Amino acid sequence: MRILKKEGPNILVVASHTEEVRLGDYLMVTEKERSLVLQVIDENYLDVEGIEEEVAREEVLLASVQGMTEDPADVSSISKEIRDMRLLQCKARGSIEHGRHSPRIDWIPSRTTSKITRQNVNEILDSAGNRGHRKIKIGRSGRASSFSVTAEALDGRISIITGRKESGKSHLAKMMVRGLLEHGAYCIIFDLNDEYGTIGLRADGTKTSIADRLVVRKPARDLKFSLEGAGIRAITSLLLHSLEMPGTSMREFTRIWEGMELKKEVSMDSLGTYIQQWRCNEFVRDALYARYYTLSNSGLFTDSEQAFRLDDFFKSHPEGGALVISLSRVSPLNRKMTVELILSKLVELLEHRTIPPVFLLSEEAHLYLRETYWEDLITRMRHFGVFTTFVTNQPDAIKPEIYRQADNIFLYNFSNEADLDLVSRASMVDTDTVRSIVRTLPPRMCLVLGHAVNNLPVLVNVDEFDAPPSGITRRFFEPRAELTTLAR
Repeated sequence: MRILKKEGPNILVVASHTEEVRLGDYLMVTEKERSLVLQVIDENYLDVEGIEEEVAREEVLLASVQGMTEDPADVSSISKEIRDMRLLQCKARGSIEHGRHSPRIDWIPSRTTSKITRQNVNEILDSAGNRGHRKIKIGRSGRASSFSVTAEALDGRISIITGRKESGKSHLAKMMVRGLLEHGAYCIIFDLNDEYGTIGLRADGTKTSIADRLVVRKPARDLKFSLEGAGIRAITSLLLHSLEMPGTSMREFTRIWEGMELKKEVSMDSLGTYIQQWRCNEFVRDALYARYYTLSNSGLFTDSEQAFRLDDFFKSHPEGGALVISLSRVSPLNRKMTVELILSKLVELLEHRTIPPVFLLSEEAHLYLRETYWEDLITRMRHFGVFTTFVTNQPDAIKPEIYRQADNIFLYNFSNEADLDLVSRASMVDTDTVRSIVRTLPPRMCLVLGHAVNNLPVLVNVDEFDAPPSGITRRFFEPRAELTTLAR
């Protein structure tokens, strides 16, 4: 391989067809005691003057002349080598001097004396600085036998996993959750498709080390709250944002709550009685009772001692754990009310330092998060200790402001031009890299950007997740063997 020329921010490298170089690979251009780090983002055939005419001439001769022709000088083999040569379009990703990576690219290596070699991506990342020691293996990258992100790279960070349907986003998310739990972290997962309940098991059904730290709850079934346990802050937030209670009614509700609290009668039964007996405007009373009726019929509240308390979950799992909120087949209103209660209570507990920081995984967040929570999760909640990972197959559902403030982005395949345009403009790397690499990615391969890879884009072939299948799409035309089993 040799440097051919520099075109703007790109460096063009000539390589023979025998060189095993692929998109996303890193190359090291070494000259004396320093090296320039390049990444291959695209490749084409080397366009030599007259090459098209020569290819056409040879095709005509092969079609018209039978038998072998003599070539004592072996000119044809040389000609074939030239025609098969590739032009690698590369981006400079910094320099390495004295074993340390720096983002400086203010020099150009010699075209005649420099040497170009393929480089193991883990060695380049190690030279760029310490990424942490709590590793979470997610797959392979280039020549590397394995590739890991670290729990430290996710700690205190906002991450986005996005790509088209069935590209492998959930597999990666499950690996990250399992890895965080293995390192003693706490996770809360909003699970829309019942995919995360089995992450504590292996594919053969045996338990992993985190199996006993996983708690799966379904709203209105085994996830019910008490008014007293939720507290006035979470309940008023629910009434205001999920049930759109007017300000006048909210003031009366606060007075009712204070009355119940004074007599130590904070419960659903007492709330209904207090509203009926409360002296206030008739329309206000109707508004209060309408909201009470919605709360009562949602199935999310109970006066039983079995009511769920978020702080009890943390106390009962001193070595870390995951709370999976199963939102599958839950009504949109109950879904929003559950998320509102969980997040409001979470922030309240974190403000008082009652619980440790939490990793929040949110699938298709636009279906249940109110608009203001988007900003809250990346600003206010982040400082309190809620570190969110968004998983979606609709990149336009995530606001550009979130992309710009994201610390880590895991990009799977996108073929839609509008999606590519949005992601490439909002991501933390140049648009050429995103558009060239992401468009051609096969399933279970993603481009990792951001803090997790020291801001050096890395192409990763994600491993298959070792767990029983879950969240599988139900189909009408099942295999015949399965239909026979079902009939029995």
